[in-house]
Amino acid sequence: MAAALVAGTVLAGTGVADAAVGKIPKNFLLTEVEARKPLPPEDMDEAWWTISDRLSRPLELNPCRTKRKRGDGRVSMRTITYLTSAPHESAEQLVVHRNATYAHAAFRKLQADLKRCRLSDSEHRYGTRSVRVGSEAMLVGYQSLDKGRWVPHSGWRYIVARRGSALFLYKAHVETGKLGRPLTGPAKRMAVKVCRIRGVCGS
Repeated sequence: MAAALVAGTVLAGTGVADAAVGKIPKNFLLTEVEARKPLPPEDMDEAWWTISDRLSRPLELNPCRTKRKRGDGRVSMRTITYLTSAPHESAEQLVVHRNATYAHAAFRKLQADLKRCRLSDSEHRYGTRSVRVGSEAMLVGYQSLDKGRWVPHSGWRYIVARRGSALFLYKAHVETGKLGRPLTGPAKRMAVKVCRIRGVCGS
């Protein structure tokens, strides 16, 4: 995810606010310009990008595996995933809600789901830590039980953040115990950029 995001940040440019309230402009996400480029023939069997604007798509971090409920205030949404044969997988996701109240409710629901729905065994759990990104944000990763203490474990790392009426998420798989540090930079950049979407930050 880190490599894809670095490339995407450079290529994404500044962009402009879309005329429609809450509509996500084309090539707005940090990895989107790279994701829309045709892959060279030698990479077509080794790497795959997908771009989806489907509003009903669940968040990439979905601990309770729930389907999206209507009436959640979503106005627009874009999900970009990157998969390689290594295997490696990463994702970037942006959801714009009708207003900040809906977005805050979505963030709080995810926090509650992380506490309510455990992983498949008693030796692992989700670990969360608040971070200073946008209006509110959290880093999420796996923890394992080691001699009676919960410690970071290699696996998926996520950062979920909200600014105004937008919720955005970055996901990557890491092999170390560090809690998602490479994801904080892209989230901070999106926390600034997302205000260019009309209505997200109150303008």
